[in-house]
Amino acid sequence: MAAVTAVGVTGDVGAGKSTVARLMEAAGGVRLDADAVALGLWEREDIRKAAVVRWGEDILDPAGAIDRRAVAGRIFSDPAEHRWCCDLFHPLVMAELERRVAGLSVSQWAVVEVPLLFEMGRPDWLTFVAFVTAPREVRAERCRVQRGWDEAELRRREKFFLPSEERMKRSDFVINNAGDRDALEAEVGRIVGINQSSIGPVKKSHN
Repeated sequence: MAAVTAVGVTGDVGAGKSTVARLMEAAGGVRLDADAVALGLWEREDIRKAAVVRWGEDILDPAGAIDRRAVAGRIFSDPAEHRWCCDLFHPLVMAELERRVAGLSVSQWAVVEVPLLFEMGRPDWLTFVAFVTAPREVRAERCRVQRGWDEAELRRREKFFLPSEERMKRSDFVINNAGDRDALEAEVGRIVGINQSSIGPVKKSHN
């Protein structure tokens, strides 16, 4: 594919990955969202059939479409079901994201938000990765207010990710989104400045 600078954004649950990705988009990046791509895949007939074979017809809503709440109840309660879903979706999602990045001109750059980036394998077409984190109490409060999750639900979701320390080590940048908007914007601006100096046929090597 054409060498287009692509900044991957990942991080802790409730840390503000989407906030960082939107700030990068506002700075000129073309934002791509793995979750949004995955959401669209549920509408494919082959995906719906695979899910019904796996979980039964009770995961369908009255109209016969996938009930995503029912699916979430299964995949976030059983590691085997979570892995099955990731193995089905992740290659399709990453292929679509790669296709969209390849469609950009070398004067553009992409912001690619991928929650399970390291768990499923970092693709070589990502130039940089920014990891977003925040203090535990801050993340727990955000999840409570924004998603209605209690501490047990947050822990249930977190267990499907590698330890934060491991993911930070594998990232090129770490952003602490503790709640200071000015500090967050300044840090994102610094990363964007570094990124924009490398727009074009530049790749960072990772061994």
